This record gives sequence, C-alpha cells and structure tokens, in this order.
Amino acid sequence: MKAFLLTTATALAVFASVAQADVWQEREALAKVASEISALERLVHDASKINQADGRVKFNYDTLMADLELIRSGIAAHLSQPINPVIPSSVDGINGGYTKGNR
Repeated sequence: MKAFLLTTATALAVFASVAQADVWQEREALAKVASEISALERLVHDASKINQADGRVKFNYDTLMADLELIRSGIAAHLSQPINPVIPSSVDGINGGYTKGNR
C-alpha cells in the first residue's frame, strides 16, 4: 500500500511538472506571436505610407492597426497573469498497525 501511494504521489509530481512546462511553452509561443505582431505593425505602417489615395479601393490601415493592437494587448494581458504552480498535496505516511501483532 505504501508503494502504491508513493508511486501515485510521484506520478502526480511528474504530471504537475509536465503541466508547468506546457504553461511555459505556451507563454513563450505567445511572446513570439506578440513579437511578430510588432513586426507586422511596422510593415502595415510602411504599406500605409505608399498607398494610393486616389485608388479605386482604399484599404483601411487604421482598422488593421487597431485589430493588431487588440490582439497584442490580449496576449499581454494573458502573459501578465501570475502562474499558480500545480503542486500535489502532501501524502501522510501510513501507520500500518492494522493488527495487534504490529503494534
């Protein structure tokens, strides 16, 4: 029984560390997305400077920039939230004194 509880506690600890690693991988990926959005904003800004004001169809760069900013601020808000580590509760030792002979 002790071995089972020890194995279970170990498995929970491993699972918690894997889940924590996934959280950091997600955060790293989102930080990269935010960085790419910054690069996109520079490209959009450059494109807006060379647009044809008298063109038949006008692209709305302001709306695109607002959408990129909204996405980036959503990512920033998510990344600013604290990470609460998943820590399994401690397991108390087993007494094992189930019969009179074990006391």
